[in-house]
Amino acid sequence: MSARLARFVEGLGLAAALGLLLGALDTFTSDAPSWPALAALAALNGLLLSVAAAPFVGLFALLSRRSTPRWALGLLPLVIVASLLLRGLGQGLSEGRAALLSQPLPRLRSDAAPPGPVVLITLDTTRRDALSQMPQLSAWGDAGLRFHRATASAPWTLPSMASALTGVPPHVHGAGARRHDAEDAPRVGLHDAQPTLADALHERGYVSVAVITNPYLAPRYGLTARFDRVFDLSQEEAWARAARRSSLARLFVEPRPANAKAAVHRALEALDRIEGGRFFLWLHLIDPHAPYGQRGDDETCALPSCWDDWRGARATKTPPDPDTLAAIRGLYDVELAELDAALAPLLARLRERSPEALVIVAADHGEAFNEDGVMEHGSGFTEAELAVPLLVHAPGLSPTTSGRGVCLSGLYDATLAWADGGGLGPWAPEGPDTPCPASSLLRGEEGSACSLGPARLSRIGEVERLWVDPLSSPAEPEATLAALRACLPPPMPIGASAAPHEADAALKALGYID
Repeated sequence: MSARLARFVEGLGLAAALGLLLGALDTFTSDAPSWPALAALAALNGLLLSVAAAPFVGLFALLSRRSTPRWALGLLPLVIVASLLLRGLGQGLSEGRAALLSQPLPRLRSDAAPPGPVVLITLDTTRRDALSQMPQLSAWGDAGLRFHRATASAPWTLPSMASALTGVPPHVHGAGARRHDAEDAPRVGLHDAQPTLADALHERGYVSVAVITNPYLAPRYGLTARFDRVFDLSQEEAWARAARRSSLARLFVEPRPANAKAAVHRALEALDRIEGGRFFLWLHLIDPHAPYGQRGDDETCALPSCWDDWRGARATKTPPDPDTLAAIRGLYDVELAELDAALAPLLARLRERSPEALVIVAADHGEAFNEDGVMEHGSGFTEAELAVPLLVHAPGLSPTTSGRGVCLSGLYDATLAWADGGGLGPWAPEGPDTPCPASSLLRGEEGSACSLGPARLSRIGEVERLWVDPLSSPAEPEATLAALRACLPPPMPIGASAAPHEADAALKALGYID
């Protein structure tokens, strides 16, 4: 009887070890890890847990009066040491960020004379009309300068934010261009030689901190490469998710969601550690990005129809049925409401403790819900994709709503004009509409567009399309069309910049790469 029990226990141990081994192998083949080293670490954790079963099998064999395998008992100290090392690793991952934040950022200038801090808050995938679902942010915007007609430089993040942080259009800076001539080719980043807003503010004595949640804003793509400190929550989330795929690591590594609540908390921590009055904080929040409603450490799809179906609808340009579309839009609105709530502590902190700051809130691009046959973003130059909210607070700036057309790419010059004491430059509340060139498509054929006030001209391949706001037609249609043709840029060149690393699983999870 004891021999049978021992064999049964040994069989259970071997089955458990085999299951854990398969889990470790699944970690290697999963899309969840973004760094190979972390995939190896997660797999090692699974293997160590598998090895840990061996001493217990030997112990049961000893209790059942069978000969105990010496190798099993010999592994017991190894398992204990490995567990202690893993506990230390888990604590290190948690405490490393705290140690980094506990170090004050360097003071680059000893004086705190005007101008004061610069705070840039960019909201991913946020339509211009999204403020109707964000009452706290909308009320905050009413106390400053609100632009009714601001336009992004591209319908997706990398080229749009590259233009905002350099002041040049996408076909010039090249970020977001295809690395080679293939529809699914990886995208190139911003060239090292291209000056950014962080560089220009460094010259004026500012320290710079970035808290980002979109993989395309990582230092390897160039936009945050020259910041003094970068907190990339998208990478931290991928690290934690990959490590937690191993049952043993799950005991020591907490989930690290790259959501607005976590990002705002990180930004507040950074603000408390900055010395001096001249700092540039950039906070980018990705929450409204599809898949909407995604929750939990392991959940991968939360749309009314599966995420794969959403991708198919986007690729074939076949919209969901009206009920499903309404449900999807409802989930998007919930994301906006949660984003609004998460932003409240940061806005209150800036209002109370940094009233001298220039604070800019904008979106990198919009989101389409079957307007003009487009779903999501990155497929064209539609109003839903390019029209973005733009709110500005600055000392002495009276509450104003401006109807002039401005470009998100004006952020670079507007910020430097304010830092140099010259107002807001291209974002002055009064003045004529500014032509806003746009280039690059995420999918399909490369194209270009130009927006001017209530009109936009786009060219994709050989097809031109003129869009005019039905509620606000141009006063001089022929002159507007001529101006649009004059500013229509060429398509993005192929391989226009230094190439970053291959896109990782985080980009696939956001639908950028199939």
